[in-house]
Amino acid sequence: MIQRNLRIGRWWVEFYFCPDGYDTDYLIERLYNSGAGSSVLHDALALMESGNLNQGFTFANRYDKIAIVVIGPASNGAEFQNTITHEVLHLAISIADALGVNLLGETPAYIAGDSIRELANVVCELGCNHCN
Repeated sequence: MIQRNLRIGRWWVEFYFCPDGYDTDYLIERLYNSGAGSSVLHDALALMESGNLNQGFTFANRYDKIAIVVIGPASNGAEFQNTITHEVLHLAISIADALGVNLLGETPAYIAGDSIRELANVVCELGCNHCN
């Protein structure tokens, strides 16, 4: 598992890339400690235990301004890119919504773009490894 942390304004965001499988106990603990309720914990556990490829999840605690983004194993580079794009969009919308800004405006796009730029080394490494 590869962890990268980002500061986005006042938000603390933890990204977990799990190309070889999830560290389920650790991730459930991080979600719990970040304020996730029982339904979120249940859904995250079910997703991680499903064994399905090309999935991820995002949890955002708007009150404590912390988010957890998990990217699971991918079947290929294109699916990895699809999953991270999907989850970063959830992240950008969650943060923009908490800020009360227009979800159709530039703020969510900048959050998403800036996040991917900061994660470029991991995104390129994991995406390209699946392509080769």
